[in-house]
Formats: sequence, structure tokens, C-alpha cells
Amino acid sequence: MSRTLRLFLDFDGTITTADVGNQFFLRFGGDVCAALNRQYLAGELSARGYYERALEVVGSCDAPAFAHFLDEQRVDPGLHGIIGLCAAQGIELTVLSDGLDAYIRPLLAREGVDGLRVFSNGLQWTPDPTGGRLTGTLTFPHGNAECDRCACCKRNLMLGSAAEGDVLIYVGDGYSDRCPVEYADLVFAKSSLQTWCQQNNISYLPYRTLEDVRVRLEAELHNRTLRPRPRAERKRREAYMMEA
Repeated sequence: MSRTLRLFLDFDGTITTADVGNQFFLRFGGDVCAALNRQYLAGELSARGYYERALEVVGSCDAPAFAHFLDEQRVDPGLHGIIGLCAAQGIELTVLSDGLDAYIRPLLAREGVDGLRVFSNGLQWTPDPTGGRLTGTLTFPHGNAECDRCACCKRNLMLGSAAEGDVLIYVGDGYSDRCPVEYADLVFAKSSLQTWCQQNNISYLPYRTLEDVRVRLEAELHNRTLRPRPRAERKRREAYMMEA
């Protein structure tokens, strides 16, 4: 059976050193958006509901201020090593984010990252006639009608790309990563995701930076230890059967 290695990377707090989406709404929406985020994390708001209400609070955004905000964001320098390893080893690399493409794509472009497969929510800016202010329109092309925990369903995107026998590797750090790690064969976790994996008996490897991930993944490849995890395989089969 042909077996493909597939690596899925979260964006906010994983590729970037901070959660850019949260920082954006805090910067331009203040305490009201902070309160909405707490409701979302507590399960009182869906991700889509959070985004829609938070964008209403933000209203229009000053274009130079948004550009300056992007300039302040930092990408983990280990991203390039991960991309290089995947290219050299034939690993299919995909970015799965419950964040917004309005900052994801510019930040990747700034890092010289081109052609990377990225799935996220959409935020399209429309400038006013003077070009000084931007009005945003949200789109959610990868939602799940049966689950509104996240606005971009990482689980469905993972399962939709994988064939039987493939090995799925997931790297994440937060709330929207809780679901997909249940279906992954090898999990790299930090921050709140690490705690959640511990509480739910999901095996994982801790990491601090993407360079840590690259080094450990390279060792796993060298030792030929990457294989499907029985618990994750069962979860994937159950999901496929429900969709059949």
C-alpha cells in the first residue's frame, strides 16, 4: 500500500510566535473584543460568531495602522527548515488555520514563502475612496455544518486530503487544534494544546519552536518510526463511516 506522509501546521502561535488574530482584535477592538474572545474560549460563542461580532466592534480599520501591525508580527524562523525538510523528504505540507487570510498570506509572503497550501477563513479588505480606511468582509469557505466549534474545520480538511494508510502529522498550540490532533498519528503540541493532550490521554511530543519539530521529525524519519497510530486510525475510520 502506498503511504504518504502529510504534515499539517497551525498558523497562529505555531508558525507565528504570537496569536496574530487575537492580537489584531485586541489592538483594534480593545476590551470588548477581549471579552468576546473569552466567551469563545469558554464555548459560549462559536468561532464564526466571535469573528462576526468582533469585526463589528472593530468597524473600519486604518490602513497604515494595519500595515504597521503586520510589520510587528514575527514568524518562527524554523518555518523555513520545516519547508525544506518536507520538500526533501516528499512530505505533503499544509497550513490549517482558524485565523484570517488577511494577515496569513501577507506574513507568509514577507517571509518569501510561496506556493504553500493554506486553508483558513477569509477577510477581504475594501478601501474607502481615499485609501485611508479599510472595511472588512468575512468568508468561511471551510466550515462544518454539523459543528460550529471552529469556523475552519481542520479535521475535515485533514481527512479529505488523506488516503488509507497515510501518516498524518500535526503541529499546533491552541483551542482550534484540539479536534484535529485526535485524528493525527504524530502530534507536536505546546501551550494550552499540550495541557489538553495530557488531560485527554493523547500522545504527543512537546516543542518550543519549529526548529525543535524539524529536528525530532528528521530523527523519526531516520529511524523509520513514523507509522499510523491505532487510536487515530480508528477515529478516522469512524469519521469516514459517518460520512458514507
